Amino acid sequence: MQPYNFEPACWATDKDGLDNISECPLGLLSFDGQNAPRLNILRGHLVSESVPMENGGNAFALDFSRKSVFGYSNDNKYYVLRDVHGTNAIPFSQTFIQQKLQGESIIVANQRIDYNPSISELTVDLSGFSEWIDTHFFRESNNLTEDGAQEFKFSYCSEEPQNILLYKNNNDFEVHAKHFAKRLGGYNTLHEFSFKETWRLNFRMLDSEGMPLNDVLNNLFEPFERLLAFCMGFPGNIEEITFTDVNPAVQGQYFDRYIPGEEDEVGRLAVNMPLPYPEISNRFQDIADNWMNATGDAQTACRTAAALLGKWDKAIDVMFSLCAQSFEATSRVGENLSELSDEEFERRKTCVIETINNKTIHNWAELKLRYANFVSAGELANRLWTRLGDFANYVVPNKKLFLRQHRESRNTYTHMREPNNDNFLTGSDLYWHARAVQVLQYGAVLLYLGFQPTEILSIFQKHNFMTSFISKAQDIYAQVEQQDDDAK
Repeated sequence: MQPYNFEPACWATDKDGLDNISECPLGLLSFDGQNAPRLNILRGHLVSESVPMENGGNAFALDFSRKSVFGYSNDNKYYVLRDVHGTNAIPFSQTFIQQKLQGESIIVANQRIDYNPSISELTVDLSGFSEWIDTHFFRESNNLTEDGAQEFKFSYCSEEPQNILLYKNNNDFEVHAKHFAKRLGGYNTLHEFSFKETWRLNFRMLDSEGMPLNDVLNNLFEPFERLLAFCMGFPGNIEEITFTDVNPAVQGQYFDRYIPGEEDEVGRLAVNMPLPYPEISNRFQDIADNWMNATGDAQTACRTAAALLGKWDKAIDVMFSLCAQSFEATSRVGENLSELSDEEFERRKTCVIETINNKTIHNWAELKLRYANFVSAGELANRLWTRLGDFANYVVPNKKLFLRQHRESRNTYTHMREPNNDNFLTGSDLYWHARAVQVLQYGAVLLYLGFQPTEILSIFQKHNFMTSFISKAQDIYAQVEQQDDDAK
């Protein structure tokens, strides 16, 4: 999120404590957008707590944690620093004179507010979202008139714009693209003006009692934001989060340490968006339904596919392991993971066990066979490959070698053991293999979301999405395939 400068404020350990401002210490709240919010009590202390001892007395603990502390600023804003921890202010210690606290998130509101208020609306400024919606209402032209003069025309009709309903979940909430337009400047400000038209992500609670802020953030906004990253092909940067309380007179902002997304390169990346809204608007309700209601392996596959679209700033073996685990979870979606029916498995297991007379070996075999009725990861990968059809073969021409290398590398890096054969990958070979796995996994999630294999291939080709990864995989595995043919 964007850094924010907060006004000095008086602080109390509960919101009713702000009734006596004269007794509240002055503190400076800071948030740089990435690290934990900090509260520096300039003089005195905010938290000084004693704890009961077994002998009946009291003592001061070194550290403390509180659900929240509350502030009232010079510009008449109310602050809530949430999930606070720090060093307890003990008499005769430095923290008794000046205390520093940390929190996990901040609420700023125009009225006094609780730690986790019930809200009716949440609005997010997300980079890339306007490009994804790809709809605008202003018109401009720059032409030459008949007499050779330059004519510039700009028009915007305020009656045209309307919010777009993206998704509705029964009678619980709706998700909108909320239109926003603002004109700045004019003849009185250096004879220039600027016009901004954008779209904001907007959640509206349909129950009159609203929904707790934490529930909206964790259960609605975060999974939907990952869906948008999946559709855009890159994670957007969360620039601002605002909300409206169930009491519409109460409005505020929310600050948290979200992982930074793309901000400066949005224009370049938007050209290759795999699933721009105008192309999927008629089926986005179904796509979002599948995504938001995903559970188990499907949920893991969806969310990891979105996470892998971010910056690959970890060691390549770590990124490969994440790709491999995601690919494996995706291969289990919709599959019967039992090799045999329960009845047939029990029949075969009994046949084996009853032939063993040695008690020690009998017990060992029974334990080994107890959890043996499952389909292997290799078989699941083959089944997923078959479901992906021409798309998988388009990305990787040599399935047999690719899956051999994948299995050996996955097992070696996951279990931190020595490789067993030459199929183990390292360095740039591992990087490009991991990228190919990412492409296949993305396609597999598209399959789960309702796209057909022919559509999936078309999406990648039409939008030149992940082109460099696909080209490299085709080049590597086509060469190997040709070498195999020459050796025969």
